[in-house]
Parts: sequence; structure tokens; C-alpha cells
Amino acid sequence: MSSSFPRGATPLRAVFHFLFGHWRRHPLLVLRIAGAMMTATVAEVFVPVAAGRLIDGVAAGPAGASAAQAALLAMAGLGTAMILLRIVALTGIVRFTTQMMATVTAEAFHRVQRLSTDWHANNFAGSTQRKITRGMWALDTLNDTLLLALLPSAMILAGSVLLLAGRAPLLGAVMAVGALAYVTLAIALATRWIAPASRLSNQWDTRIGGVLADTIGSNPVVKAFAGEAREDALLHAVLAKWQARVSRTWGRHIFTSMGLLALLWTVRIAITGTALWLWAHGGASAGDVAYVITAYL
Repeated sequence: MSSSFPRGATPLRAVFHFLFGHWRRHPLLVLRIAGAMMTATVAEVFVPVAAGRLIDGVAAGPAGASAAQAALLAMAGLGTAMILLRIVALTGIVRFTTQMMATVTAEAFHRVQRLSTDWHANNFAGSTQRKITRGMWALDTLNDTLLLALLPSAMILAGSVLLLAGRAPLLGAVMAVGALAYVTLAIALATRWIAPASRLSNQWDTRIGGVLADTIGSNPVVKAFAGEAREDALLHAVLAKWQARVSRTWGRHIFTSMGLLALLWTVRIAITGTALWLWAHGGASAGDVAYVITAYL
């Protein structure tokens, strides 16, 4: 591929170096996607604010009817803006990602075609093909994760912390501590625990593609030497190793997601409990409690 990795880079840094190198080829499209998602996220952050005002209006009785109606209209407007902006972002990322996938695949093919005959003689053609196609589809996941998931999530966390702190500094502090703990644990588990296991399972997935493609492609030679049983045994050995590696990787994903979910619920209960405590002591209204609950939704 055209982009060169910095010497000594970790796998994650190398991936991002390669990815951002391709992002720089389409700066306006990336800005369009990121800008639309960030603006949609800002609208989403303010939906709980409107919901809290609606509850305050309802709690005030008939005198709060106009405030409740205004809050409802605000929620409808924010929801409409979120939908339209997400359409802009999603249509943009379809164009951006498909262009990028096609470019990366073509460049990888160009480079592989020009490697030495010795290199091709010592590498499974099926494995090489599998690496190229897996890398191509990994770009789809990476772009979606960074532009459509991580960026909005970071904005929601920051915006929620600021809005909660504006209502009650104690709520903001609890939210900030919980968010920091969640993000730190997620990053540590993903990079230090899941990633090494994923790399190993991907290597064995690549070997399966190589064994299947090359054995089937050279089937006349296999038949000529009565090597069907030998090739069966080879595939069974590779599949056994693949199953062990993938089972370990998937197991780590399960325990990671459950651990993060447990931490998330702990933070939720802590935030809601703090809001209830403030309400019981006159430091928060019913709308404030509704805002906290709605913010998590």
C-alpha cells in the first residue's frame, strides 16, 4: 500500500497513521461527515434539557402548560435536526468509505503484483487475498467507529458533564468521574487485552483462507499425488487452532462488554441517586431528575 508506517510504530499507531493518510485525500468530505455528526450530537445533548423543562412545566400544573408545550416543540425540532443531519453524515460516509476501500484495494493489488517471484512462491495466494479483503472491510468498520460512534460519544460525554455541572456541580463531578473511569477501562481492555488476542485469531483466519484457496486451486496436483487425506488433515489442524484462538478472542469480548456494562450501570445508579439526594434536599427539581434519566437514555 502507498502509505508507509512510521518505524517502530505499534500496530494501533500504524493503523491510524495509514487511515489518516487516506483521510487527508478527502478533507472536505471528512469535514462534512464529522461536522454533520457533531451538530447532530449537540442537538441530541439538548434533548434531555427540553425533556426536563417539559416535566417542570407539567409539575407546575395549568400554569406551566405553555412552558411544557414550548419544551415539546423544542424536542420535536431537535429530533428533526438530528435526523436530517444524520442523513447528511451517513450519505457522506457511504461515498467516502467506498472510495477509500476501492483505492486501498487497488493500491494493495498494485504493490502485491510487483513483489518478487520469491515472495509469491513463499506466500499463500489465498492468505494474501484474505489479508487484502479483510483490510478493505476493516476500513468500513474503522470509519464508522471513529466518525459515527467515537466522535459523537465523546461530545455527548463532554456535553453531559458540562450541562450537569451547570445544574449542580456535584452531578457534574460524579458524571466526570464515571465517564473517565469508563473511557479508561474501555481503552485499556480494547488495546491491552482484546487486541493481542484478535491479532492472533486473525492470523489463523488468514491461514484458513490460504489453505482452502491454494489447496482447491492446485487440486489436480493434490489428486496426482493422492494427497487428499493429507490436505484434509492440514485443514483440520488449522481449524482446530483457529477455533481455539477465536474462542479466546470472543470470550474476551464478552467479559469486556459485561465489565463495561456493569461499570455503566454503577455510574447510572450513582448519578440518579445523587440527583434524588439533591431533590430530597431541595437542590434539584423534578425536571432535573428527569433530565438525568433522559440524558442516559
